[in-house]
Amino acid sequence: MLMMRRFKATRLAGLILLALSLVAGWQVTVIPSPPVYAEVGPHLVPGVSAVFLTLLALAYLLADRQGLSVDASDDPDERPHEGANKRLLWYGLGLLALIVLIPIAGLGPAGAFAFAGIAKAFDSRRTAADLAMGAVFTTLCWLLFAKGLGVQLGPLVLGLVG
Repeated sequence: MLMMRRFKATRLAGLILLALSLVAGWQVTVIPSPPVYAEVGPHLVPGVSAVFLTLLALAYLLADRQGLSVDASDDPDERPHEGANKRLLWYGLGLLALIVLIPIAGLGPAGAFAFAGIAKAFDSRRTAADLAMGAVFTTLCWLLFAKGLGVQLGPLVLGLVG
């Protein structure tokens, strides 16, 4: 009979992170190359990110093996933050806003609502200011990538700015 070894949560998290980094590395290899010569192709940033994610996973697993990683769930004095479910709900709603609103309203409003929802998950009480900051940040990112680098992100505001 095989005995299953109980994994510590930190080791399991490290193995999941390593698996995700390997999937990311594989995905970099299937990115099609551009038809024209480019000094920096579409593989550079995702490839560097995959390498750093792999190094992070290996460092995390090494720290776990040496007993250096701390798991707060093992500490009897630790308990979840108050309202953890509400925080997770706001975070999820922020991400859902991004997915749902991009095809309906464009990247600008979607990014603003996503920013505000995620800020609310971190106890922000300034919803109007968060919407404004999200709109400014999303606009700056859109200008940098869509106009500066020529990356196709879709319209900033559907029907108005594209």
